[in-house]
Amino acid sequence: MFMQKIQQILIDQGITFSEDEILAAAQALGMDINDLNDAEVQAVVEQVVQSKQPGILVSTNGKSKNSQSKITKGSRRKPLPPLESAIAHASGVSNQEIQSLNEILEQGIDLYTDDQADRLLASVRNAPKEVVRKFTQRAMEEEADVNSFRDIGQQLVAGIFGVNLTNATE
Repeated sequence: MFMQKIQQILIDQGITFSEDEILAAAQALGMDINDLNDAEVQAVVEQVVQSKQPGILVSTNGKSKNSQSKITKGSRRKPLPPLESAIAHASGVSNQEIQSLNEILEQGIDLYTDDQADRLLASVRNAPKEVVRKFTQRAMEEEADVNSFRDIGQQLVAGIFGVNLTNATE
């Protein structure tokens, strides 16, 4: 899969290559051709391009630049393939850390939502008991006469069950 991706990028850039050149470039960078991330794929492509055209440097967007610009006496830089390899490796490690953090967060969110769902369900289950308890408490606080308390009870039964108890008590 990674080999095909590298081959397609090279074809798009008009670079002729062989599979051996791709494998050699990956090996020179210390990478396993069967396990690459996007940054490592790009690093292998750049290595193949540099090996084919030593006078051409590849920028980060994949387009080539001519490196024969004016060079001052003090600046004699050589390309640093180990740096590219280190960047690609760091990118891979970073991606793995991000994936691990993402998995931990997903587990935490799942546990949190399960806990909240359990709490909500318990509240719903206990709601009728709470309503009756609070109603009884408030009715007892009202120092009303027996008929007033009976009227409140009948209204409650009628509201909850849709049954009119005025005829049943007479």
